[in-house]
Amino acid sequence: MTRPPGDLPGEGGYGSSSEYPSPESTDWFSPRTGGSSSAHGLSASPGPAQPADSAWSQDRYGAGQSGQGYGANGFSGASDPGGQAYGQRSASDNSYYGAPVASGAYDRPFPTGPGDSSSTPSSSSSSNGGGSSDYGYSASGEYGGGGKRKRKKGALIGPLAGAVGLAMLLGVAVWAFEQKAGGCTGTKKTLTVAVAKEIAPAVEKSAKAFTDSGKDFGGVCYAAEIVATDPNSVRTALTGEGVSSGSVERPDVWIPDTSLWTGLVQAADSKLVTPTTTSIATSPVVVAVPKTLAAQLAKENIMENPSWDNLLSAAGGVKGGAVTKNQLIPPELLDMRVPDPVSTGTGMSAISMLRTLLESDESADTIFTGVAQTIRNHTVASNEALFKNFKQDARGRFPLLIAPEYSVYKYNSSSPKEPAVTIYPYEGMVSLDYPVAITTTDSKKAEAGQELAKTLVTPAALKNYEALGFRTPDRKAPAAFSEEIGLSPGRIQKLPLATPEQIYKITQDWSKLSLAIRMLSVIDVSGTMNDPIPGGNGATRMQAILQIASQGLTQFPQDSQIGTWIFADLLQGKQDWKEVVPVAPLNKRFGSVTQLDRLKQGLLGVKAMPANNTGLYDTVLGSYRYMKKTHQPGRINSIVLFTDGLGNDDPHGGITLPQLLKTLKQEVDERKPVQIIMISIGSGKEQLKIMNDITRITGGDAYIPKNAKEIQKIFLKALSKRMCAGEQKTC
Repeated sequence: MTRPPGDLPGEGGYGSSSEYPSPESTDWFSPRTGGSSSAHGLSASPGPAQPADSAWSQDRYGAGQSGQGYGANGFSGASDPGGQAYGQRSASDNSYYGAPVASGAYDRPFPTGPGDSSSTPSSSSSSNGGGSSDYGYSASGEYGGGGKRKRKKGALIGPLAGAVGLAMLLGVAVWAFEQKAGGCTGTKKTLTVAVAKEIAPAVEKSAKAFTDSGKDFGGVCYAAEIVATDPNSVRTALTGEGVSSGSVERPDVWIPDTSLWTGLVQAADSKLVTPTTTSIATSPVVVAVPKTLAAQLAKENIMENPSWDNLLSAAGGVKGGAVTKNQLIPPELLDMRVPDPVSTGTGMSAISMLRTLLESDESADTIFTGVAQTIRNHTVASNEALFKNFKQDARGRFPLLIAPEYSVYKYNSSSPKEPAVTIYPYEGMVSLDYPVAITTTDSKKAEAGQELAKTLVTPAALKNYEALGFRTPDRKAPAAFSEEIGLSPGRIQKLPLATPEQIYKITQDWSKLSLAIRMLSVIDVSGTMNDPIPGGNGATRMQAILQIASQGLTQFPQDSQIGTWIFADLLQGKQDWKEVVPVAPLNKRFGSVTQLDRLKQGLLGVKAMPANNTGLYDTVLGSYRYMKKTHQPGRINSIVLFTDGLGNDDPHGGITLPQLLKTLKQEVDERKPVQIIMISIGSGKEQLKIMNDITRITGGDAYIPKNAKEIQKIFLKALSKRMCAGEQKTC
């Protein structure tokens, strides 16, 4: 796999690192240079105090809470304990933030030029309590000095001239002072900056220095207006693609949580966004589990060297291609939760990372399909929703979160009853990198945006992000991070971000693979199904297929819609097929039983017909037309046909093979895709070729499983072909 260039600021946006395996390496699941495989023992100690937030962030996000130290047994797979954490200040020392600043308070204590008034109140008092008698009330309280005395012209002109001169000098002096301090002399305008919500309060603080500088950009100066915004909404506003969570106007500058968002926009139209080389902060996508579970696993020495492969397998994901180096976590112990990969940067980063880790695996497509089908049943709407009910459930399962590191810090800082412990898998992690991108077409605003980017990475600005639990752009941890609070203080091991082209392909594949399933299972009950399987220890073809079908049912998600037909010859009037169980969701209840129960019961009653023929071709066409007619958008509509593979044997006529192939080609509708998958027991090469000729017209395939356990792999492999839909290539 050719690795993209470095993903840190100054490395061109999507870069390489010496920490990655070589392009020729196939060992993506082995430890990387600089990684640590030891488990950390955590001792009880006071946790960090959350720094006071600004008035802006308190109003919009709620006040922060202090965290408390807790327990023992946290883990840090891919981290570098030797890496010095960013900054040495105590987390409770927030003196460097200054006084809280109200939202939108950009007023300065000086006028912007001669003739402009200052917003700073001035004193009107004088040493004599009344002011000069030349300009106002006299000491006796009479205007002009009292009485009707006439003043000499010279006495009046002199002070007036002095007053005018003094006023002019004062005005010029103030104006000159402001110019020296960077005041704005041109037109004032707003620079709209859309920022990921979780880091927006800190960006607001950091951007104030840019606004206060009043720097001139061709006769215009800008005040940065920070708008906390969902990155997916900005992407939709820019490209018109996707579904946003709200109405958002196009900003001038965009700071999403990950460069993957800007990559998607670039893939749609490179002119819509101009990435800068600036990343203001980072937060790796990690694994978080309750402290109770972490302590239990540590005692059993299970987490000596945690891997993504192990964690996902234990949480119900499909086993990866490489051999896991550590012991397996007990099955069904974990309830995985992942932010939605379609609408969140964390979820998108997670699937991008998993796709990268599988790059060298020959079964990558099948495994990724399995991951998609697994994760789609474990997604939550946002990062915030991850920690809801963060404890062992009634079934004994513990939550396992794929989460950004900052969210773990935020959660633990709220002093929860069940704190979280962060796990850093040894393969490494991708990080949310909070890039600064220019989205305006106005050249002056673009220049101002570049200047703002510089302001947002000053040492003072970085401390603002650190206070919220973010690492620096070069991955140094906040001073508050420690093993005692379940977070690694060392630099984490990084994995590369996907390029714009790669993330576009990955998200498109995900959309195709993560849909719910709607499947019609069609079973051959012709006479030859009673024949024994060669080398099958006396088992008949019927017995083998029923075993495969029954076990396969339990491996589909509960919201899958599945039904059963049987076929042979003239089973229902002149029809070669017959419905046994109508298509319905597996978890739908019918009285005291579910659809899954009905399907299993229906399979128990399926028996091969003695000396019956096989109307295979008529059944293929009939089932295809039924599923196309009842097609449901938003689901993977498919037919899985089980047969002995001995071909069509229909003495009553029926459609021929050439007629079937021609008709399927004519009736295939890309707007209503229905995939035909054929699973055969006992087929020879000739029969297998015929089945492939039929299935591939619909984007399916034909398979000969060795045993019942292969049914899920076969189905996932067939589904993985959906990634080729609409592409001019062979899958």
